[in-house]
Amino acid sequence: MKLITITNNYSAEGAAPRYYLKADTALLRNNDAFYIPDGVGRVIAEPHIVLKVSRLAKYIGERFASRCIEGVMGGVAFTAADKLAEARREGLAWDEAVGFDHSSALSLDTLAPEAINEGAIFYINGEERARISLDDMRFTPDHIVSHLSECMTLRIGDLIYLGAPASFEAKAGDNYRLTIGEHVLLNFDIK
Repeated sequence: MKLITITNNYSAEGAAPRYYLKADTALLRNNDAFYIPDGVGRVIAEPHIVLKVSRLAKYIGERFASRCIEGVMGGVAFTAADKLAEARREGLAWDEAVGFDHSSALSLDTLAPEAINEGAIFYINGEERARISLDDMRFTPDHIVSHLSECMTLRIGDLIYLGAPASFEAKAGDNYRLTIGEHVLLNFDIK
């Protein structure tokens, strides 16, 4: 299983979707608490809507891309911001900054693909902090799936984090909740 995170769905950077990959050990499941790793400096959290791939996909046209999506999930990607700044400055790979264990929270439930039209709301300590809407995304999910399928073969169970409209510093003691419609998909603590 691949975890693919789109980095420029809410920025003007690049003409096509840009992304990075994570190993499946980056998954944080079951609404388990996220423990801020020691010694990495500042950690930021970015809420995402996540697509779950339902079939093998290679060179899928955009108009057929929706057939490759099993459903949508909620996610939060964590990044060691200081490590990322260092990697960018030195022209190094981002792996250490973005791919550490449990750096990608993922909801237990998968909703029908059309639930994405409702968008998502991200809360910190019960306060709404971000709305994730298809209307605000630069690239549609179909475009992203089609583009990715030209770069690599997508497989059943691959997860595509569609991009985050905002980032927040992860602070011990905070509670994160992400909803799509009436469904609470994520509800976990930062420690």
